[in-house]
Amino acid sequence: MIKYTSRIKMIFIVILLLSVSSIYGQHRGDSFAFQGLNDFSDNGVRATSMGGAVTALSGNVSMLFYNPAGLTNINGIQISASANYSSREWRENQNYRPNRFFVTLPFYLEGLYTPNPDQDGMYDYERLWTDDQLIDSSYVFNTPELGLDPFSEEAADWKKKNSTFVFNNFAAAFPFKVGDHEFTVAAAYNNTQTIEDFDRNDTYLDPHIGYSEYGRIDRVNGTDSLVMNWSNYYRESSGTTDNLAIAVSYKISEILNAGIGANLTWGSTDDLLFIKRVGTFHLMDQQRFKYWYTDVYDEVKGSSDYSTTRFNLGFQLDLEKFKVGVKVDLPYTLKKEWDYTTSYKDSISSNISSTKGIDELEIPAVFNFGITYNPIENFLFSIDYEYAPFSEAKFKFENPNTVYSKMPDRHTIRFGAEYSPIDLISIRAGYRDIPSVFIPDGAAIKTSGPSTKSYTFGLGFNTPYGKFDIAYDYRYLRYYDSYYSNTNYNTLMLTNLLFAYTIEI
Repeated sequence: MIKYTSRIKMIFIVILLLSVSSIYGQHRGDSFAFQGLNDFSDNGVRATSMGGAVTALSGNVSMLFYNPAGLTNINGIQISASANYSSREWRENQNYRPNRFFVTLPFYLEGLYTPNPDQDGMYDYERLWTDDQLIDSSYVFNTPELGLDPFSEEAADWKKKNSTFVFNNFAAAFPFKVGDHEFTVAAAYNNTQTIEDFDRNDTYLDPHIGYSEYGRIDRVNGTDSLVMNWSNYYRESSGTTDNLAIAVSYKISEILNAGIGANLTWGSTDDLLFIKRVGTFHLMDQQRFKYWYTDVYDEVKGSSDYSTTRFNLGFQLDLEKFKVGVKVDLPYTLKKEWDYTTSYKDSISSNISSTKGIDELEIPAVFNFGITYNPIENFLFSIDYEYAPFSEAKFKFENPNTVYSKMPDRHTIRFGAEYSPIDLISIRAGYRDIPSVFIPDGAAIKTSGPSTKSYTFGLGFNTPYGKFDIAYDYRYLRYYDSYYSNTNYNTLMLTNLLFAYTIEI
């Protein structure tokens, strides 16, 4: 008899198999939520080249994105336009380990052995031996390639690449006086970021045995079978968000500036998620399991529309060689309206249904602190710290989704430097450490996510016809999910090349 057993007798299944493919996603293959919207984006070319450490800088129209108080010290009407070329690469390497209870089962999932369809439903050992006789000479498995860096491209089981080019920012600032009071107002329209979320898992298992955080799975008892489905999982969301920003700064005194800003953001994505069944395992006893090929296909396809309004406050203290900046992004709610079509098909039936809903994510206040130091006239060094208490964020899903009930807090450190050997040229560099807002499976530390390392470089050219800026940003994220049966090595690489032209009238 085949059933999900509730009796505990012999084999501790939790040490066996599971699989996660969580590149720039979370967990073992999640449904749609707010993935991809937490990507760290830049709207200023000078700011990018300095690692984003610009909370205490001023005098540039792009400061309306980083600290509205930094709009002070703009001497005339300033107009800026910029473009961004970006490329992304995702890849994963899943390493399964044989164990003494089911020695050969990992060979199936690792792709080292391909079962014969004519032997569906046979015990694994029957595929090879019966009455001490070899019956299937094709039951051989490939030797895995050893010695590779598990995060390398050569070791990856799969990889995905894409690239985009957008004119992403048009901004203008206008300084004016009301009596003796100095103000600067600025506005911008920008393609704030390209949303590119991708998650793939070629060995998606259901039930998810071997990892207690996804629910308790009972041990098999040698009589009944535990049914485990093996599928290919794929999820992708692709689109853009647009942003309209306005800000105003006020020079309170010779050393103190203040500013307030607002951002209206909207956008949409095309979403696709499917699970294609590869086969089914029936696990019974030590070295005793059966396998069938299975034809089942589930697909969710549709679109999502996003919208939110955000406000921020900023202050700057301008001393002789030091500048101190503070920016507070006030709490806001991100709304997602989705419209999906769900298709199901197996060997004997199929059906299609449509669903709509609204999900919301409430983001708490985020705090940025920055210091800029000018030891000499033509050189400056800056450092920023961001505290984002995302653990206080609240999710409201149309359908229950317990996976996204909590995110870890994010502590981001940014460094930047700028050197101008002559008045016409500025040389810039920066570094930042950007923690992710998810925790990998099996991670020992549950309070912070793996960090993306970002290295930036840039140049500025002052000409009689305006100012040209260029920035290069290289980021990489590496982390692994750890289980009893396997380790998954995940890599995301991102490069940005930004250009800007600014004139001041």
